[in-house]
Amino acid sequence: MSYKTIFIKRLLQLIGVCGALMATLAACKRDLGNYNYSAVNAITITTDTVNADRLMVINNDSLVVKQGDTLKVNVLLSQTKESGDLSFSWLVTQKNSSNGNPGLYVIGNTRQLTARVLLLPGLYNLVVKATDNTTGVSYYKIFSLNVSTSPWGNEGWLVLQQQANGSDLSVITTRDGATRGSIYNNVYFLANGHKLPFGTNKVNVLSYNSSVGSQKVSFFYPGGGLQVRSYDFSDSSTNDNWFVVNSAPNFQVNGVVSGGNYEYLINNNQLYNRVISSVTIKNPPVLFGAPYLGSWTLSPYVMLANSTAGYAYTLYDQTNKCFLLYSANANTLLPNIADVPNKHLAAFAGQASDLLPAASGFDMNNIGRNLEYAENVLPLPASNGCLYDCFFRNDGHDSTWLYQVPTLPTGYLNNNTSGRFYLNPSNVTGINTAQKFAVPTHVVTKDKFYYVTNDVVYTCTVQTGAASTSAAAGINFPAGTKIGVMKVFKSEYLSAPATESKVLVVTTDETASGGGNKVYFFSIDINGVLNPTPVQVYTGFDKIVDITFKKGLGQ
Repeated sequence: MSYKTIFIKRLLQLIGVCGALMATLAACKRDLGNYNYSAVNAITITTDTVNADRLMVINNDSLVVKQGDTLKVNVLLSQTKESGDLSFSWLVTQKNSSNGNPGLYVIGNTRQLTARVLLLPGLYNLVVKATDNTTGVSYYKIFSLNVSTSPWGNEGWLVLQQQANGSDLSVITTRDGATRGSIYNNVYFLANGHKLPFGTNKVNVLSYNSSVGSQKVSFFYPGGGLQVRSYDFSDSSTNDNWFVVNSAPNFQVNGVVSGGNYEYLINNNQLYNRVISSVTIKNPPVLFGAPYLGSWTLSPYVMLANSTAGYAYTLYDQTNKCFLLYSANANTLLPNIADVPNKHLAAFAGQASDLLPAASGFDMNNIGRNLEYAENVLPLPASNGCLYDCFFRNDGHDSTWLYQVPTLPTGYLNNNTSGRFYLNPSNVTGINTAQKFAVPTHVVTKDKFYYVTNDVVYTCTVQTGAASTSAAAGINFPAGTKIGVMKVFKSEYLSAPATESKVLVVTTDETASGGGNKVYFFSIDINGVLNPTPVQVYTGFDKIVDITFKKGLGQ
């Protein structure tokens, strides 16, 4: 075939393609719009919390139900294009990726869910799907569903008591006293058929990261500790199964980084860590490693900064009377330098005059006093560090100071030129013998704390200058009352309730006046002032040795 013939053939093919293209374009031009494009109906799903059982519907995203009970949930819809042709489906899925979905995972197909829950106790996702049948487009809302086995297995205050033949636990099923709760006594014995060891002195509640979807409840007693299931308090493990290498138990404090996975334990004034995550819990047991040792003897207080940057703990060395900053991520001090007492942080960056008795600065490397108590003044988790009230005394226990210490996640400049307050006993009655303190987080001025002397709870207002700081009696109990535990309500809920930090819980022994053992709930106003008339009073307890709040699982 000649080149001329090939050229003519290719030219005719090209002309044919161009002709087809022009015909297509012409057809498109003649189509002047026989199509009806319309916006999709976008549906927003929220929870009807007004017309709901508030013991089940905790908030817009969290539900609680006892195994075997009927769960009722009604949703509210917001549509960009109103449609009456909607269908619904309610599904239960696993919360933890290490578990499979329930066998029966579709539990409803109406807008209002009414379904008996027969799931095993635990934390699940409840998913509602709303479908616009006109368009076939579906929208979803996911709830955290906590299935418990008993009315005392969810939210409430755990009251640890000493009894003649051991110790046991009561649960008050209230959050903040606003709603009258029930008292369930001896719930540990009901679950296990025996008492807690005699001398059990502390109950701990740890709520792990939401991806883990679990809680830990543990008890400390002389020479040991034990852990129970959070939803029914059945025995789970004892301290001889907690460590890679067991050590002599003298447990002092147990907690978890707010919003994080690192769990810390101070035992014999030494720090231990373990990581609880959706990955590690697939291969139990998850053990505490070796202690992080150095020249320090740690005070039993762990001051947190935030949940992501290094998972940093600010600690206090009671031997050398100075602060340390530890990173759980790196398992080192920050900065990671040689272990030299009183030189673990940067040198003081202020002036020498800032450290004089009449001034208010402080050198974190050289506090020179004994830490008596520490509690956060800002809510946790904090995004860029926190603030703690730290109460110090001298060796003679005849002088007390408040240091407001900003805890940081990555390192200290050590340049605090303010924040140290001498608490003059002439104005702050009984402060040098006070053993119980509590600190609210909602007071904007951060100038209030509460302390106990004899049978009185005092409110202290902190101001610059020793003569300016003063205290006034906030709550007076009957003469001879022994005040046991005092705590500000700090729920650790992801979405803080309206009463967060605005309730003071106090336990008392009023047997001297015939009143028995009690738990009081007092309200705190926006300025930190206590209302001396209790919101609620619960009675009928044995000797109370500890109390702590347990939030609802997954909230």
